[in-house]
Amino acid sequence: MRKVRLFIANSLDGYIARKDGSVDWLFTDGDYGTTEFFKSVDTGLMGRKTYDMALSLGGIPDSPKGMKYYVLSRAPKSSPDERVQFVSDDIRSFVESLHQTEGKDIWLMGGGELVEVFLKEHLIDEIILTVHPVILGEGIPLFRGEPQQTDLRLVACRSYESGIVQVHYGKR
Repeated sequence: MRKVRLFIANSLDGYIARKDGSVDWLFTDGDYGTTEFFKSVDTGLMGRKTYDMALSLGGIPDSPKGMKYYVLSRAPKSSPDERVQFVSDDIRSFVESLHQTEGKDIWLMGGGELVEVFLKEHLIDEIILTVHPVILGEGIPLFRGEPQQTDLRLVACRSYESGIVQVHYGKR
């Protein structure tokens, strides 16, 4: 069965972006496991705000090739990009139907509101956090609200010369 994998970068104090959505603080001097991760997924899930931010940065990435993207939104619209489909279905039902389809794993791209829903519904199978050695002080938090306790097991941990640490957790 396909896994839902949260693969996301965050600051040391837990933010995924500045208040205005910018991510200028992210290190871009290395791959940090992105290419390896992209080989394992063929479906991307994101919230509408993340979709809008991607459009403002030039559009949905061309990599990995063959990706299908779903924008989970209460106010669906159409996308000019044929790889993108808006979905307003019940999230749990939609994810369960994706689990049953053929394919690689599913990338939960963000943002924070969608991550909160997935945590509350226990829909995340793996969490891969790329922690950048910067403290923002404020911004858009990765973990919002009060998610239920989720016990995890360490799958892997990598450190890089840049100071970035990547931790990979799976469900217990």
